[in-house]
Amino acid sequence: MVTTRARAPRATDPQADPGLEPGSAAAPPRAGHPRRTAGFAVILVSLVLVCWPGATLWMVLAAGAVALSVGLPLTVADSPGLARRLVPVAVIVLSLLSGWAAYARANGSGSIRDRSHDGGVIVTRAAADDLAHLRNPYTADFTGDLPRSWLLVEGNDGAKVANPVAHHFPYLPAAALVHTPFVAGANAVGLGWDTRILGWLVLVGALVALARRPEPAWLRLGAICGLGGPFTLVYLSWGTNDLMAVALAVLALCWADRRPRLAGFTLALALSVKVLLAVLIPPLAVVVVLTGGWAALRRWWTLPATLLVTCLPFLAASPSAFLDDTVWFNLGRSKPLMPTSGIGLPATSPGLFHGPLLGLLTVLGLVLALVLPILAVRRWPSVWTAGASAGVGLLCVLVPARTFQTNYLVLVASLLPLAWLALAAAGADGPPGASDQAGIEPAATASA
Repeated sequence: MVTTRARAPRATDPQADPGLEPGSAAAPPRAGHPRRTAGFAVILVSLVLVCWPGATLWMVLAAGAVALSVGLPLTVADSPGLARRLVPVAVIVLSLLSGWAAYARANGSGSIRDRSHDGGVIVTRAAADDLAHLRNPYTADFTGDLPRSWLLVEGNDGAKVANPVAHHFPYLPAAALVHTPFVAGANAVGLGWDTRILGWLVLVGALVALARRPEPAWLRLGAICGLGGPFTLVYLSWGTNDLMAVALAVLALCWADRRPRLAGFTLALALSVKVLLAVLIPPLAVVVVLTGGWAALRRWWTLPATLLVTCLPFLAASPSAFLDDTVWFNLGRSKPLMPTSGIGLPATSPGLFHGPLLGLLTVLGLVLALVLPILAVRRWPSVWTAGASAGVGLLCVLVPARTFQTNYLVLVASLLPLAWLALAAAGADGPPGASDQAGIEPAATASA
């Protein structure tokens, strides 16, 4: 006689099916997934904009960035296992794509102007070579370093003028100093150095640092896709220094809690490469004081110290040249003047935005860039809130600017998705600093 034994209901591993309570034998009725639906909607709208015939380059890149850094994480927000698996995949894929794009463009068949940015590649490399030979890059003339295609630049009105970068090194000294050992080494063995190599290495380091964060995987995925998204692929390959600067800033934020001295040094390098990131300093300082007091802020002494140590020798050697290159050039007050160009209001609507109105909008933008991030971090004190709100502040500064170039959106597109990590810090997706395993008991414990 054959007998059968009734099988006991099998406890299901809650990590294998996140819809089950620990130790439960049967799944509860499936709830809807509004975040997944929203994610697919965001991706669909972004694809429509990408395919729109009238879309300009920055619109296409922005739509792609939104799809990756907003739509993709939302679609996997309710699937923590899938999100965890996607994080390393995203790091690897974005690292390989950005590296391949930079190599392919640098060694392509186009003109030098199309392959290498004037300031981020050619002039920065020449300045590093000057430093390797103990020459002052702020008194140098880079006309001989620029190819013929870069000797003139064109404004939105079609007029061409001499490229101001031929006579200015518009970055702080550390922007060239970090390349100097590599330039000297390459010269010693008869090779050339490309600044994109270091920019790519910094990007990979920042992506890995984000991937190792304790926040839920779908939030980390959004930040990773923001930093390594379409703007990065296009403008790292061209050699603009925006990506290196913002990747250094992201690294500084990752190290802010446990390595403030290293974070301060890294942020000083970011500011040296792109002074626009100064909008991050006020909200970050407020966060540090609010969460750790003035003693915590003093541990960031490496930030001002690095800037002073690298800048003072050049300021002392030639005050007028240093200030003309690093201050007046970036404020649009040096000669020759960079022509009005890009996607800012003065370039796209010159008949409307000029004179007193433009001056008023510029002042308003500066005020908003200072006030809005500080208000945000006082409400949600986190370094990630500081980073994301700095992206908003940058837009306030750039929109009324005469020379708001599309590549500056690398900074904005990389900083804004840090808001995902700010959600975890604010406890909106679990307790502050929650990991994917937070609140999930081991199956053995749950069933005991």
